[in-house]
Amino acid sequence: MKNILHIISSARGELSYSNKLSAFILEKLLQQGNINKITVRDLVKETPPHADEMSIHEFYKHPRLYDEQSQQLLSYANTIVEEVREADIIIIGTPVFNLGISTPLKAWLDQLIRVGITYVFDEHWNRVGQFKGKKIYLSIASGGRSIEETPDYISDYLKDVFKSYTGITDVETYRIEGTMESGFIADYESVLKDFYAS
Repeated sequence: MKNILHIISSARGELSYSNKLSAFILEKLLQQGNINKITVRDLVKETPPHADEMSIHEFYKHPRLYDEQSQQLLSYANTIVEEVREADIIIIGTPVFNLGISTPLKAWLDQLIRVGITYVFDEHWNRVGQFKGKKIYLSIASGGRSIEETPDYISDYLKDVFKSYTGITDVETYRIEGTMESGFIADYESVLKDFYAS
């Protein structure tokens, strides 16, 4: 039985295409069964804190050096780390926002990634991710359409972050594009026609 963590990061709520696509991915997983628990983390309703002058130092401190103040400043970070640690499958929805991921999702990543927690260094000072073996589904929505040979600012970035700082390499991407086009109608079933939960 598997645990799912569903990350919602679009501010458009029920009008969000990335939210709807990620919900369809979740439904596909439920249809295939073997699901134990679903945890929903809505980054818009509960916005991740941004690092400030007080908290930034805690993210680069080894866990064995944490004190009471550390635990207070890292309260949110510790919560989401445990959510990711517990999850077998992570669904992440994000719009393309000025060629990048949504602001809440970036803040969530900055709270999640931490030396000594999501990654450690080996004897050669190479990063070693601590969350290997998990599966990530990316649900990406954009008003325009991708052009051949242009950089993939969203999927490639997220894959690199998770590979480098968590050890997660099994990342599958689904996109819904052209949402700003006149008369656009979302066809989520078509986007997910080849979906299979591994």
